Amino acid sequence: MNQNILKISPAKAHIMRIRIKEIGLKVPEWFDRLSDAELASCYNGAGGDHTPEAIRKILTRLLGFSEEAILIHDAEFQYTRRFYPLDYYSQKKFHAANQRLGENAEILAKISKPWYSLLRYWRIFVARYARYVVDEWGV
Repeated sequence: MNQNILKISPAKAHIMRIRIKEIGLKVPEWFDRLSDAELASCYNGAGGDHTPEAIRKILTRLLGFSEEAILIHDAEFQYTRRFYPLDYYSQKKFHAANQRLGENAEILAKISKPWYSLLRYWRIFVARYARYVVDEWGV
């Protein structure tokens, strides 16, 4: 397993940002105001900071087709407080971020494989339930 699976460089964050725009993934309105270095520093793979690293690596591999969705989600939890200092941890923003993760991951799952691929449907399944997992466990 790659030792640096939970880290990305600013250059990779830049490439991911371009891909996010090209695909049209959903982002918070302030996302474009973050630098590539800020995006790279907040990315920690799938799972929260309190999630053991071994489990985060597994989750990151499972959602490996949706790195961009994970980056957006990580940025929301790292930087929302900068843009909404008074209510950065409201339940509404929490669930909106989780919904965005699921929707973006599903978009990425659909474009990753052709319609006749069984792997595509497995990825769609994983993407749809990623939202419910983060809603329930807050990861």
